[in-house]
Amino acid sequence: MQSAFYTPPRPGPSSAPKISAGSPPPLLFATPSPRASTKPSVPRFIAPSAQQGSTRAYLAFPPNSPPIRLPSAAPHTPPRISASAPAPSPVFASPIDNHAREREKAADDAFAAAEAHRAALHRTRMERANAEALKGEIDWVRSGGVLRDAEGNRDYARTETIREELRVAAVEKAVTERWDAYEGRWAALRGANAAVAAASHDQGTAMRFADVPWPIASDGPRPVGVGDLTTEKIEEFLFASLKVRGATVTKKERIRSSLLRWHPDKMTAILSRVADEDAEIVRSGIHAVVLCLHQLNAANEAVS
Repeated sequence: MQSAFYTPPRPGPSSAPKISAGSPPPLLFATPSPRASTKPSVPRFIAPSAQQGSTRAYLAFPPNSPPIRLPSAAPHTPPRISASAPAPSPVFASPIDNHAREREKAADDAFAAAEAHRAALHRTRMERANAEALKGEIDWVRSGGVLRDAEGNRDYARTETIREELRVAAVEKAVTERWDAYEGRWAALRGANAAVAAASHDQGTAMRFADVPWPIASDGPRPVGVGDLTTEKIEEFLFASLKVRGATVTKKERIRSSLLRWHPDKMTAILSRVADEDAEIVRSGIHAVVLCLHQLNAANEAVS
């Protein structure tokens, strides 16, 4: 059966190039020598041999053929967009999609609000329960009892913690009540009018030295004297309430308000209501208080 492909005749022994032992083998893509033929060489198509059972075909290039150069790929240049080119029109969602998103967002917001409300209620209940439990523990320790842990053992550490808290709370309560009483006495003095002051002075019920709200803590039943108006005692009295938990007044503010209160011009109305026999000692006490306040102010400014 004749093959459908053209098979050129094989070269005979006389046509094969002679290669000597010392010469290099001919190259497949070698550059032809100047003496070689200038006719273009055409590759031959070699059909598969049926006798050898091969189904592959290949191209055979004759010797001294020039190398084949493949064309290089052209560099990719991105398309230029003209400045005058119209911008692409935006894609608008349909009203149905907008309504669906709005309904979904409203549902999410309602769910989040409900969850936040439930969390707030739970937190409030837990805080109330903890406060009730703490109140019960405080009452038990105040009565002399000892707390127990979850396993029923005596919890001396927590019991001592609550006892210390009770001591601190008692001190803070005493300090706060002392300061409130001091402010109350000053409010009563400011509220008295001149007519009442004159009448009380005429009736022999004028103010005495002990009736003046001096800025120190009294040492029991002993009456306060001018010698008690020292810088240390005045400082302890004015600043003690500032150490109470939750206090917002600063030392500078407390000193400033005290200087305004004890200013000699404002104390003139107080001196007019003092009995004649105590007028001089009250005037000396006012001078001592003002001097101590200026010393406290200078010390506070040096630190700050």
